Amino acid sequence: MANDVRDDGGSVSLRALEMAAQVRPQGQDISGRAEQVTLQLESAIGMGLLNPGERLPPESVMAEHLGVSPLTLRQSLAVLRSKGLLGTRRGRGGGSYVAGVLPVREAEITEHLRRHKSDDLRDLIDLAAATAGSAARLASRRSDEQDVRRLRKLAQRFASSSEPHMLRQADARLHIGLGVAAQSRRLTALLIQIHAELSPLTWGQAWLDAQSTAVAEHEALLKAIEQGDPGAAENTAITHFEREGALIINQRLAILTSDLADLADQR
Repeated sequence: MANDVRDDGGSVSLRALEMAAQVRPQGQDISGRAEQVTLQLESAIGMGLLNPGERLPPESVMAEHLGVSPLTLRQSLAVLRSKGLLGTRRGRGGGSYVAGVLPVREAEITEHLRRHKSDDLRDLIDLAAATAGSAARLASRRSDEQDVRRLRKLAQRFASSSEPHMLRQADARLHIGLGVAAQSRRLTALLIQIHAELSPLTWGQAWLDAQSTAVAEHEALLKAIEQGDPGAAENTAITHFEREGALIINQRLAILTSDLADLADQR
């Protein structure tokens, strides 16, 4: 579990590819395996598991790790190229590489929130808080210096970011990193899936005023992990996710209230 996702403009690690393969698109009509892989890779880019400038592995390796045929993979890569998320380099050391990022768009967040039911959102947030709490507790017992350095690097990236898409990526990466630091593949896989669903709802305008609060909560969480305090680590992680979950619920309620007001005006 020591190998995390590379973000230095080099090559995408096989561990990053494994993480991308663990994304299971939810709440969307998927017409086939090619579309599923497209959504998996798109989500991985949105969460910062795959980063701009990183070169993808050979198609045969990618197809094997994603569990699809090379033809299906090529169809997915072609769609991602058409969206500007992937590019192609020629010659020695060439191949496909990550070329773009997924911007944070208020309209898309609004539509995602409209599609979710309140009960489903609360269940997802409860699962996120419980999973992060368990991962943080185990990380305080099992993490090593390399794990803590990686988490600190991600927390610093979040604290120094101002662009919404960078905040979304750094936040998701830090939370997924708790599973890595806990030395648990199952917890990591669950956190990946949770954030594949949560990330599209986060770091719109309503969230930006809360960045300093999130920075302080991240610091408290990392301090508890460094000090080997399982109770503090778990409680801090749960409190952090419950606060972010309240942001999501409140934003959805505001959207529904506005929609009802618009309908009343039309009558």
